[in-house]
Amino acid sequence: MNVSTKEELHLFSQVLQKYLSPTEVEQLARTTEFVRRRSKCRGQDLVTLCVWLSHNLASTSLAQLCSELEAATGISMSAEGLNQRLNEQAVSFLRRLFAQLLKAELSSSRTLSTKYQDVFTRIRILDSTSFQLPDSLADHYPGSGGSSYAAGVKIQLEYDLHSGQFLNVDMGAGKGNDRLFNPTCFPTLQPRDLCIRDLGYFSLDNLKQIDQQRAFYLSRLPLKNRIYQKNPAPEFLRNGTVKKKTEYLLLDLEEKMNQMKPGETMEIRDAFIGYKKLPARVILYRLTDVQVKKRRKNQDFKEQKKGKELSDKRKRLTQINVYITNIAWDIVPKEHIHSLYSLRWQIEIVFKTWKSFFQIDRCKNVKRERLECHLYGQLIAILICSSTLFQMREILLRKSCMEVSEYKAFYIIQTYFPLFHQAIQKNTQAYAKILLRLFYQIKKNGRKSHRYKKKTVFDILGVVYEYSLSITKVA
Repeated sequence: MNVSTKEELHLFSQVLQKYLSPTEVEQLARTTEFVRRRSKCRGQDLVTLCVWLSHNLASTSLAQLCSELEAATGISMSAEGLNQRLNEQAVSFLRRLFAQLLKAELSSSRTLSTKYQDVFTRIRILDSTSFQLPDSLADHYPGSGGSSYAAGVKIQLEYDLHSGQFLNVDMGAGKGNDRLFNPTCFPTLQPRDLCIRDLGYFSLDNLKQIDQQRAFYLSRLPLKNRIYQKNPAPEFLRNGTVKKKTEYLLLDLEEKMNQMKPGETMEIRDAFIGYKKLPARVILYRLTDVQVKKRRKNQDFKEQKKGKELSDKRKRLTQINVYITNIAWDIVPKEHIHSLYSLRWQIEIVFKTWKSFFQIDRCKNVKRERLECHLYGQLIAILICSSTLFQMREILLRKSCMEVSEYKAFYIIQTYFPLFHQAIQKNTQAYAKILLRLFYQIKKNGRKSHRYKKKTVFDILGVVYEYSLSITKVA
């Protein structure tokens, strides 16, 4: 059935209206006891302030927030009155609303048509972003950098690159270990999911579990982990069993690296990783001179910051990336592994929009409850924005063969939030009309810009779309 864009956006607006309408919001506010009786500040007013209007709840003065609230809703409160309403019940209310929206079917039901669509059900990208808080919050949110970083927040995000669906989100102290977040992702893992992980999440046990659940993994390998191959000529004991010390041969990474040219890829298929001998494909990619220069610059910065210096061998080995995966070589050849892994950097764009457009990292010396209202309010706003973006990205690709820029679209959608607020107070039709206006604005001004010899996500995934590339010659 050929459904019009207007009808598709109307269906999407129905889902949002179901959870964000004044009636639904007020019911949840009473369930969480944010509203116990007739109150000047209703649940919808808190959502208005924390989600639709202000991105600076934790950095703007209470008096200014009161002015914004009065201008938008007609509710007049004193600064102290608002401060009292930003309490534990307010946090619980916003946390529950965020949890409900996470479970709602906000992501597009259609998946992108890619060259991997018959191989991977979802491409799961996991990473975290962190930022510093005032030292007064260190008891609740201890940081990760000693006295210079006494308080901080870390937000973990795992999302599906195809649909934009947020699969797992967690907010905690800045000192939290990324590796410990891995197990929380397993309940949502499905067969044929592809999990792309960076070094901070590396765990042989977790990779083994992904494999056991008939899913795929692609991960960087920390250089401290040894790589083995079966010894074709092991030694045997008198009873005919193989001597354990001779069963495997240790791979010399530096020797392999010296056999490679910059930009070259080498594969070791039948490899075993670490002391647990996890079977995996190993792909070595030797960095280009430009990539090596950039990496060493980052390493110098980290060494100065941490006061630790890498050994000469570790410095030499930074000229290569070592990837391990359980994807069969005939599904993704070695030449495509480096590009496939680079999809992980897409989440950095996501985090950049969080801080640039939603200012989630802005916080002055405020109480914990006000900070958490700010964080959950912005996470709700981000989820609404991201879901809207991926709905429109899929429609524009399917109907106009257009690749949307996530960064441009995030900015455009965020500017429509005051209009979203007005429409959500009325009905689904009003919200759908705003979405349709937004759709044509993204179609007009949200196209992805292409850089010369720089692959986009759609290029890597093999998505068919139309674009024009202009190259300016410098005299």
